[in-house]
Amino acid sequence: MKRRSLMFLIVLMAVFLVLGGNNALASSWPETVRIGLYYGGSSVASVSFSSKSGLEVGSFSSNSFDTILTMQGGSSVIIRKDAFFIKSPSGITSAYDPSEGKPFEGETLGPYHIQIGDSIRDYDEARDMADALLSNGIIAYPAFENGWYVWTGFYADSETASQELVDLADKLGTSNLKLVSPSSARLVVQNSHADPLLVFSDGQSRLRVLPLKANNPYVLSVNGRQYRGEFEIRRYPDSDLTVINILDIEEYLYGVVPQELEATAPLEALKAQAVAARTYAYRNIGKYSKWGFDMVNSASDQVYAGYDGEKAATNTAVDQTKGKKALYNGSLASLFYFSSSGGMTEDNVNVWGTPIPYLKSVPDPFESGDSYNYSWSRTFTAEELKQILFLSDVDIGDILSVSIEEVSEAGRPIKLKFTGTKGQITYYRQDGRSVLQLPSNFYTINSGSGSSTGSYTSYVITSSGGLKSVDLPGSTVVTASGTKVLGGSGAFSAVGSGGVSIISGGSSTQVKDGVYVFTGKGWGHGVGMSQEGAKGFARQGYTYDQILKHYFTGITIE
Repeated sequence: MKRRSLMFLIVLMAVFLVLGGNNALASSWPETVRIGLYYGGSSVASVSFSSKSGLEVGSFSSNSFDTILTMQGGSSVIIRKDAFFIKSPSGITSAYDPSEGKPFEGETLGPYHIQIGDSIRDYDEARDMADALLSNGIIAYPAFENGWYVWTGFYADSETASQELVDLADKLGTSNLKLVSPSSARLVVQNSHADPLLVFSDGQSRLRVLPLKANNPYVLSVNGRQYRGEFEIRRYPDSDLTVINILDIEEYLYGVVPQELEATAPLEALKAQAVAARTYAYRNIGKYSKWGFDMVNSASDQVYAGYDGEKAATNTAVDQTKGKKALYNGSLASLFYFSSSGGMTEDNVNVWGTPIPYLKSVPDPFESGDSYNYSWSRTFTAEELKQILFLSDVDIGDILSVSIEEVSEAGRPIKLKFTGTKGQITYYRQDGRSVLQLPSNFYTINSGSGSSTGSYTSYVITSSGGLKSVDLPGSTVVTASGTKVLGGSGAFSAVGSGGVSIISGGSSTQVKDGVYVFTGKGWGHGVGMSQEGAKGFARQGYTYDQILKHYFTGITIE
């Protein structure tokens, strides 16, 4: 009986997975994402928030938000670290380092305060007490630090604060005052006139800023740029202040996709980009957990421009692929993408050294060929190359030659050797491109010797995947746009009867002695999806999932 019950349970679970498993699994994926806008080296001393129909500031802990204060529409709130500032006559505050002296004249603000009385019940009571003190000429404000208090003053040193405490005791007729020393966790909330509204520091909760529900769309202006969602402000020793945008992951993608691929691209290409961006986001949840967020808003992850960067077409692409992501053997895939390949993508092992089964070199036959940096050339003198190497801590003397020692099956150099009067150095995979700052790693080199013409080296990827060196000038090939007679320069993709062949060409023009011309194609690392190629596939009628499955071998879209 027990065995039969167990078998029934197994069958029931199998039916559940078939009928509803995708939804069940999808529900396990996080719905929100945390994006660092200001962090680390880009952290700020203060940040300004405003919203058309108002905002609220409060504390967040245990998945609960408690409003502390509300700002009406049209007004702004500034949150700054409790540190050293100078307030100009116009009310603008600027941070400064007291060890370096005051940068300009103005009222000095610092992280020392005076506590008036004992702890009280809540913000409203603290606000009432602060307002009563203000009527007596004492600028006081609510403070939350292990309970609610009323504080006064922003003093730049303990001596000034201590003297003010004595004077304040005489004025108020009480000795129930306390000097408050600086804290690296403390935040100051003030209005646009730099009037203090709140000082906040709590190890159990975080300070957040939200648009009021009346806002449609539900956005906040942060230092002049609009973003969806909510904001959290933190302080860390190596990231002070850290400003985090917390929002629905689909709304995050609204601000990402048009920054990574122009909104005028075909819809299916935009949808492929949306799935790639979503997959990347899921893979990188918690990447910057030490600072309390998942990803940054720059090319270090994905460029994110918030609500102001959104476009209708890319929002549609995100909506039509909602929740879709790329998996390989049930796990999230790494969907790398770049601008253009020049006709053939590259195997991950030839770029970053690790073989990954779904990041293989594939033909890229539908790139337009007229995109930015699709065809490019860079010219270096021997002296310039010597200086470039020297600045990267390589000294091989005067440059005698630069040569491609080995190419990948896709035709890209994977060994680039520099020979000089003092020795030689070989760069592998992407290192040569990096040191020379080339648009791509798909190039040939033409060098001169006196009045002789430069060499022309070409490679063809055959339908079987092999690499073949050929002499091409004057030959006729069939390209994606029709028949073409090859000249003595350039590089392009050619379509042969047995499949796609990629030709990496150089130049047969005269080159002076001691000059090296790098002639190449494509823009980017070459691994994964070519954005120009994706647009070409879409124009040929391919759907977004077909596009992704072409570039990423063996993946599924779920």
